[in-house]
Amino acid sequence: MKLSIGVIFGGNSLEHELSILTAIQAMDNIDKERYEVVPIYITKDLTIYTGGMLRYIDSYKDFNLIKKYAIKAHLVNKNGKFILQKTGIFKGEYKEIHLAFPMVHGKNTEDGGIIGYLETIGIPFVGSDIYASSLCQDKVFTKQVLEANGLPVTDYVHFTDTDYTLDKEDIFKKIDKLSYPLIIKPARLGSGIGIELVNRKEELESSIEKVMKIDERVLVEEYIEDRKEYNMAVLLSKGKLIGSVIEEIEKEGFCNYYDKYHKDDEEDDGFKRTYPADISKTLTEEIEKTSKKTYSVLSLGGVARIDYIYDKKKKKLYINEVNTIPNFFSHHLFEDKNIDYRELLGIMIKEAIDKIHKEAEMIHTTDDVMFKKVTSKDVRNMK
Repeated sequence: MKLSIGVIFGGNSLEHELSILTAIQAMDNIDKERYEVVPIYITKDLTIYTGGMLRYIDSYKDFNLIKKYAIKAHLVNKNGKFILQKTGIFKGEYKEIHLAFPMVHGKNTEDGGIIGYLETIGIPFVGSDIYASSLCQDKVFTKQVLEANGLPVTDYVHFTDTDYTLDKEDIFKKIDKLSYPLIIKPARLGSGIGIELVNRKEELESSIEKVMKIDERVLVEEYIEDRKEYNMAVLLSKGKLIGSVIEEIEKEGFCNYYDKYHKDDEEDDGFKRTYPADISKTLTEEIEKTSKKTYSVLSLGGVARIDYIYDKKKKKLYINEVNTIPNFFSHHLFEDKNIDYRELLGIMIKEAIDKIHKEAEMIHTTDDVMFKKVTSKDVRNMK
C-alpha cells in the first residue's frame, strides 16, 4: 500500500494564491510510484475541499467549479486513523491520510496555525514544528533570537499598534537613531507584502499607518542602498544539513510579492536571478556557515531558505529573513547539488517518517501517584 500524503495549501492568508502555486507544482513532482498525493485545499473562509481536480491550476480560475465538483471535508482523528471525512448528512470517509505536507505561506498558515491543528489531533507532518514556524513568521522574534546567538542582523526598531497609539513620540525618538532611508515592514507577513520605503522623516508617519492596516506589529529597519541580495536554502537529511547553491537576486529596490514567483523566461530588466552566485570563496563559506547555524539555532525542519543582504561598502553580511516553507521549496537551488525536485520532496517526506519513529520511542505519559489521590475537596482548596 502506498503512503498517502495530504498536501495542505491555501488558507486565510494574503499569500493564499502563492500557496496554491507552490502546492500544484510540488504535487506534480512527488513520486507517484511511492506515494498517493491527496490535495487538501483550505479556502480563504476556512472551508476544506479535496479531490483530484484541485491538482490543476485551471480549477482555481472559477471558484464555482470547486464548490460544485470538489469534495467538502474535515480532517479528523478517527480511532487513531487520520481521515478526510465528507461533510453533510452522511459524513462518509473519503480518504485516509498517513502524513500531512503543509505547503502554505504567510500569516495564519505558515506561522504555526496549520501545524498547531495537526499536532493537536496527532497527524504527523513534514517540515518545521510549531515553535520554529511561529518564531520565523514574526520578523522581530527572528531577529531577537538571531542577535542573541551572535548572528548578524541590521539595526532596527519594532513596536505594536498599541505602543504607537500610547506613545508615538517615544517610538519616533528610537527611529531617529536609525539612518535613512528606512524600510518599514509588517512583522508577520511575507513575500514582500506591505513593505514601505521611507526616504525622509516627513514620510514616516503615513507609511507606518499604512503598514498597521495589515499587521499590528511593525518592524523598521535601515535600508542598505549599496547592497547585494543572496538566498541560500538548507535541507535536513539523515541528521546532516545540506546547503544549496547560493542565489543572487538583482532587483531595482526591494523584492515585492510578484518577484517571489517570477518566471525566468520573462523579459524584465529590473529583476534577475543568478545561481550559483558569482561570489568569492570566502563569502560563499560565510553564507553557508551562517545558513547552517541559523537552521540549527531556530530548530528548523525540512527545507528552509535564509535570505541575506550584503552591504557592499562595509563588506558585511546580514540575515534578512528566514522562510520555513519557501516558495516552491527553492528546488532550483538544489539542482547543482544533484538533488532534483522529486528527490528533494522525497528527502523531506523520509525525514518526517523518521521523526514519527523517533517520537514513538519518547515518553508521553507519567504515572502521577499524587494526581490519583486528589479529591474534589482538594481541587476546591488549591491555590
